[in-house]
Amino acid sequence: MTRLSWAGLAAVALVGWATTPASATLWTLLDNFDGYDNSGDSKTTVATGGVWSAEFVGTNNSHVINTDQGKSLATYGGAAWRGAERNLTGSGAAVLVGEIQTLFWQVRATSTGGGYDFMMGLSPSVARIDTADAWRDFNVMPFVNNAASTPFINAQAPTTPWWAPMNTNEWYNVWVVVDNNATAPSYDLYYSSGTNAPSLVATNAIWRNTGEPGMGINQDLNAIGFMSAGGAGSELWIDNIFFASGEVLTNPLVAVPEASAMLFGSVACIAAGAGYVRRRRAGSSPR
Repeated sequence: MTRLSWAGLAAVALVGWATTPASATLWTLLDNFDGYDNSGDSKTTVATGGVWSAEFVGTNNSHVINTDQGKSLATYGGAAWRGAERNLTGSGAAVLVGEIQTLFWQVRATSTGGGYDFMMGLSPSVARIDTADAWRDFNVMPFVNNAASTPFINAQAPTTPWWAPMNTNEWYNVWVVVDNNATAPSYDLYYSSGTNAPSLVATNAIWRNTGEPGMGINQDLNAIGFMSAGGAGSELWIDNIFFASGEVLTNPLVAVPEASAMLFGSVACIAAGAGYVRRRRAGSSPR
């Protein structure tokens, strides 16, 4: 049998050293907007080839823009309920009746003076989004509102507080854990900045608009949308949309070491210890 030296074992472990995004095992990317051509007309429907549909096409309220994260979806205030939507049917991101699923995305709020009024959420179908107003578009609806200099993220819930402060011009991570229970659906909202662990914003948030036609309980959530009103000059950027089965509160954008990395660390420690033992046997003594 061939024997490997301690150095050989360490080398084998080193070859296996790598980092793997958490998404490789738990998360599936829905969209990061980087694959779209926005070199010409960057309005959402045009830039994405119809993958994302802009509400009221031609009103210039939803674009794929170049940002510090590559490309992102930008939804602008200053008009009555404009934005972007996507059909989730067949994507794996739809939340079917009886399922618990987590959606993750990043948001960044900025404004040159107008206040915020942005809806983000899930609906039974794209046909429901913006048929009346954004407050009646979604069953699952976290939102960003408040004055231009002090945006807040919210998810209306039975108990307060169900809001948390944001800084302008800063990306935030958002987790929406959706329990599409057939009789008592609800969702939880978490957020964080940078690589921080998620903080709970709202628990058992209200399943909205159950009295609206086509918006009740016991329905699959087959659409996602990001809608804006608010003041002129207010913007909400969206990026890195992921989904995962069950409740998952890891960050899909943060790399984690593979098991081989941990093996390498163990082998390195053992190898170092073995070297010390050899030196002792060779006659060296501690001082």
